[in-house]
Amino acid sequence: MNIMNYVEQYAEQIGGQYTDYDHTKSVVVVPINGSRFQTVLAVSQTSAVSRRDRAVFVSKVCQYSTALDLKNLMEQNASFDYSKFVLEDGYLKVQASCLASNVTEDQVKEMIQEVAQLADHYELKLTGQDIH
Repeated sequence: MNIMNYVEQYAEQIGGQYTDYDHTKSVVVVPINGSRFQTVLAVSQTSAVSRRDRAVFVSKVCQYSTALDLKNLMEQNASFDYSKFVLEDGYLKVQASCLASNVTEDQVKEMIQEVAQLADHYELKLTGQDIH
């Protein structure tokens, strides 16, 4: 199963913009509430833990700052269906991942949508801006 096909189909379904970089990486610009958009990176990679193929969906929230309440953000992770906050490359990001062998097309759609909505929500909440 090619998860990137699911990603491309979903982008078309929601009126988003899909850009394919190679067979392992693509970007979807997801419309949020009509006037806002959020960029979600979809990556196919080998899990460092299980060594199995997985898909990762990630979106930037804001640059990391010591002013961020990381404890509160970590506590928020418990309320998300698929996603979690991560710190990577100097940015706070929202990320969801799944093993490629047993994910459904609907789950891929739900993960992309959740990542986009959460990243957009927290970006606005933490920065007051629409950056990503």
